[in-house]
Amino acid sequence: MTISAVELHLLAESMGVQLQRHTGGPPGWYDHQRRIISTRRGQSIGQYKSVLAHELGHAHYGDIPTGNGYYDQRQERRADEYAARLLISPVEFEAAAAWHHGHLPAIADELEVTKHLLKTWQSLHERQAA
Repeated sequence: MTISAVELHLLAESMGVQLQRHTGGPPGWYDHQRRIISTRRGQSIGQYKSVLAHELGHAHYGDIPTGNGYYDQRQERRADEYAARLLISPVEFEAAAAWHHGHLPAIADELEVTKHLLKTWQSLHERQAA
């Protein structure tokens, strides 16, 4: 079952993370010291859920930017994978893929996630199948 924005808010609350909004700037950010996630106003529901789930991944792992591109990219990829696993189920993906004849933008819209997160999920499942 697709996780809703309300369920993401409840997950943040259960993790002790405060949610706030900002105007302009990056789609989202996480401050581990203050346990705050901020998301940019004006995003579509798919963008919002994907960004929030990604930032919850940073909170889950206690990520703090290191300033080292290699390690920061690893944190970003891990947060993307956390978000993909959280928001996309194999059953719902298969149903949406069948309905939309494998058309990724339509599948992403159906699942209310970004195309980037959908591709991340597909990559995870291809690695697990190998």
